[in-house]
Amino acid sequence: MAINPNNKHDNLHTCYCGASGSGKTVAVKLAGLVGRNAAIFDPYGDYRMGKLKALSGLGKGRKVHHYKTRNNFLKYFIQAWSSGKTFAVAYQPNVSAEKLRDEALWFAGIMWAASDGNRVLDVIFEELGKYTETSGADRSKLGEIASGGRKFGLIAHWVFQRPSEVPKTMIANATRHFIGEQQAMVDARRWQDELDCPMTEIINLGKLNKKREKHFLYKTKGIGNYQNKVYTF
Repeated sequence: MAINPNNKHDNLHTCYCGASGSGKTVAVKLAGLVGRNAAIFDPYGDYRMGKLKALSGLGKGRKVHHYKTRNNFLKYFIQAWSSGKTFAVAYQPNVSAEKLRDEALWFAGIMWAASDGNRVLDVIFEELGKYTETSGADRSKLGEIASGGRKFGLIAHWVFQRPSEVPKTMIANATRHFIGEQQAMVDARRWQDELDCPMTEIINLGKLNKKREKHFLYKTKGIGNYQNKVYTF
């Protein structure tokens, strides 16, 4: 179970939202916000090692070890977390879409049980919208990480395509938001309210994007605190 609550930890939960192809995972890998200890729920294997070093693994060639069964992931996560060494491990369950939520909740439960307020663990949830069930309050272990994980050293990274598909618990409890190209005006309006920015700034993101250059609006804590971010690879 979560141990050693420590309110000195800053809330660094982060959302990455954009249409398919907008570069959400690029931002995760290149923004430099993921720390020395990382665990990833990676249903599509987006963090596997690849030929392009900038985007390989957790970015810039940082090695990620993938496991497809609960037993293997749990075994090697415990070993890594207990070692005191830098690590990045990913759980890529080989299940149908209908069972993905069960796997995500299991993974979230492991992260919560391992959390320790004397340490920091970055936890990445890819494709969040595929396994959440409400746009309202989330009362599952996922929501508990969003609302209570900070003081136990957890930093959640929520990656999703549309704000309407994920619980408000995740968006409201994040202090950092990467907003990429949006696929519908209803989504753009949601982020316009969050950022307090002109609509044209959100619309232009898609026009500025290139195959190997992705544009974002990056919001930090407070009203109107946002800036442009560009990642090339």
